[in-house]
Amino acid sequence: MKDWDVISTDTLEQAVSDGILVRVGRCLSRKTEIPVVFTSNLFDSGGYEDATKRISLVCLVLESLKKPDAADDGYRKLRVLIPDKIWVIEDGSSITFMRPEDY
Repeated sequence: MKDWDVISTDTLEQAVSDGILVRVGRCLSRKTEIPVVFTSNLFDSGGYEDATKRISLVCLVLESLKKPDAADDGYRKLRVLIPDKIWVIEDGSSITFMRPEDY
């Protein structure tokens, strides 16, 4: 894989402020409390304004993240919850729910 030059990065707070991410809560991961966020694309188009629907999805993912996966690299965990629809990345700084095109 070719190395790429990073031309720009945003902090989590900048992405929330810019409306790219939606903060939905916090959870305990790797013995640290971290934010749970959705991309605005998934949040708005998936109907996750509905707290019951959102909490159900978050609980499902938290259970999935507890189980080891061969692709986990010690830095981040990627879970494809629904192929072509919902991905989740936990990287120690946040748990981010997204559509594949948001990656």
